[in-house]
Amino acid sequence: MTSSSRIAALPAAAMTTFALAGCGGDKATPATFTGTWQGHGRTLNITRTGNAEEWISLGLGRFVIALRFHLSRPMGTRHDALATATVTAVRLGNTSAFTAPHPPPRVGESRRIRLQDGVITETLTGAHYCSPTARHWTSAQWLDAGCGA
Repeated sequence: MTSSSRIAALPAAAMTTFALAGCGGDKATPATFTGTWQGHGRTLNITRTGNAEEWISLGLGRFVIALRFHLSRPMGTRHDALATATVTAVRLGNTSAFTAPHPPPRVGESRRIRLQDGVITETLTGAHYCSPTARHWTSAQWLDAGCGA
């Protein structure tokens, strides 16, 4: 290979690398949502297969809801992702957190869940959850994300 043909091969190799970099590596999957997510008085655990368990309380001894759901149809990227959450089980405690316009979720109900900038917005209960890697956040950032009290 001559030096001029090696130089000509460099742009082709660079273009191939950039083209392949966008092929699925950053695409959202159920595993995108994996982890233990937290907010004040609530926890959301999501497995790599998209099975989720959510627990919410209003404080000591004031259990509100335990919810299980399954994530499907993920879309977007690892940093800005949406998925469908379908309820598979519900256990209610203190129902004062729910109203007629905002009733508790029921088995079979589906809604969207969003992960953006390290925060999950779960629309079945209206709760926000912060990333396990957000421990470096200040109190103000935690509150601004909707994860505080």
